[in-house]
Amino acid sequence: MTKLLVTIVGADRPGIVHLVSAALFARGCVISELAQTTLHGQFAGLFSVEAPDGLLPLALTDALSEGLKGSGLSSWVTPGEDGPGLQTVETEPYVISITGPDSPGLIPDLTEGIAALGANILNLRSLSLTGGDGPAPVVLVLEVTLPATVARQKLSETLNRCAESLGLEISLQHRDIFEAIHRI
Repeated sequence: MTKLLVTIVGADRPGIVHLVSAALFARGCVISELAQTTLHGQFAGLFSVEAPDGLLPLALTDALSEGLKGSGLSSWVTPGEDGPGLQTVETEPYVISITGPDSPGLIPDLTEGIAALGANILNLRSLSLTGGDGPAPVVLVLEVTLPATVARQKLSETLNRCAESLGLEISLQHRDIFEAIHRI
């Protein structure tokens, strides 16, 4: 079996995951991992699949195009092996919750310090709220992994400097603690 990464995008509607998973199954692929989201009525999905040996990315792309014809979905397939930029270092998982006034450049300002510490953002959800006077409030939740060689305090200090300059409130919790609290 060969690992491939299938990307699907298009207008959201019920049944997309079924349509794509059935098309993959018909070509002998087994889904090993799946992440999908919707934003402004658009679907985006990443399907990590184990494909039969000899099924090349271009051949699966062509087969999916045929299987998804008329659906309005676009697909492309790439090799699924970890890229050379992905380092296998020991990490600790954290959840960062942010609230405050939205402003242009907010996400690049926040993520600059995170990237400088070698932390990797696994998930980021941003929601701007409307209504009221002044700048629209924003809520962001980031799941990050921090190299074990970098102290949690360093990440906390970096985030607090950014929060102070942008007028934000930031909470940093180890993911295990975050999940335990939210299970109660």
